[in-house]
Amino acid sequence: MTETLLTTDNSRIIFANHQGRTLPTLVIIVGIHGNEPASVNAMKTLFQDKNPGKYKLEGNIIVLKGNAEALKSHQRYITKDLNRIWTSENLNLVRMKDQEEPGFSYPELKELALLDQLINSIIAVYGAGKILFTDLHTTSSESCAFLPFNDTLSNRSMAKHFPVPLVLGIEEYLEGPLMSHINDLGYPALGFEAGKHDDPQSERRHEAFIKLCMVHLGIIDMSSNDIEREEMFLKNKLGIKSGFYEILCRYPISPDQRFEMKPGFSNFNPIKKGHELAKNNGLPVISRYRGMVFLPLYQNKGQDGFFIVKPVSSFWLGLSKWLRKTFLPDLLPLLPGVSKVARSENRYLVNPAIARWLNKEIFHLLGFRIRYKAPKSHWEIIKRD
Repeated sequence: MTETLLTTDNSRIIFANHQGRTLPTLVIIVGIHGNEPASVNAMKTLFQDKNPGKYKLEGNIIVLKGNAEALKSHQRYITKDLNRIWTSENLNLVRMKDQEEPGFSYPELKELALLDQLINSIIAVYGAGKILFTDLHTTSSESCAFLPFNDTLSNRSMAKHFPVPLVLGIEEYLEGPLMSHINDLGYPALGFEAGKHDDPQSERRHEAFIKLCMVHLGIIDMSSNDIEREEMFLKNKLGIKSGFYEILCRYPISPDQRFEMKPGFSNFNPIKKGHELAKNNGLPVISRYRGMVFLPLYQNKGQDGFFIVKPVSSFWLGLSKWLRKTFLPDLLPLLPGVSKVARSENRYLVNPAIARWLNKEIFHLLGFRIRYKAPKSHWEIIKRD
């Protein structure tokens, strides 16, 4: 059953190369948003001859199509964002559904069920070896290439190979993204944003990123000149520094709001505190932070108006890496105001009114990410490696 699922006989698999369970594996997910076809086109081009150019494949590669129905209609999603519904509740729902029962309540649940089945099959076959999941995207604004990912040490280790801005901690602000689900399963996972939806260079950046992923996993061998050429496609000419950034805040929007981003913002535009960034229901949206605009929304569908990011120092990164390998994170549930979530090894509940001295920065240093269930009385924190 598993072998049949993971071949191109399955319409959801664009390309598959199986060479052995002991070899490294790269899983590439494309088109999880239907209005972002650049990744689909790029992978079809890259693997059209069953081989990326002149390079011999020494590993396993599987390219999965994301939201197939949304891709057909060129919409971000049909009913709900497929990259926001990878929650334990939804996964339990689709896994328990009897095949004889009526269809799912909205199309993305069917997409979720099919992708979940494929991901579980891939892990069953290759999960004991070296494996990396990637999720390819483009943005609605002008942008350089960048990598957004959850702040795990394994994600950091892979991400630092790429000469682009590396954005930590997006999971803290999003409910149910696919890459967080992969990290919860215990595997490294990187998002990759190639540029604006309709930028012709976005497809080529997707190709360059995947070639470099294969190099760093040991799936293909490239000369130093070839590596440098692919890296040049990723480097921006806008003066935006590569290296690590962290998200300061997210501006959420709901379907009943009339959100309009002010024109002219692109990713990593510097802003000052007090800068007007948008209008919502006719009222100005003012930045509470000094930093850089990130993912400004210039399309009709979406739940994120914008984010604000700032650079992260190498000292902070080194300190957090060291602290995560000490016994200190294990002492956290012994402190007042902190309790372990039942039947979970890495989730805790925090009452911020009791644990006042445990602020966001301390949690981050110890390898925890926060999900604000009720910001004044109830935080859920998740331990990352």
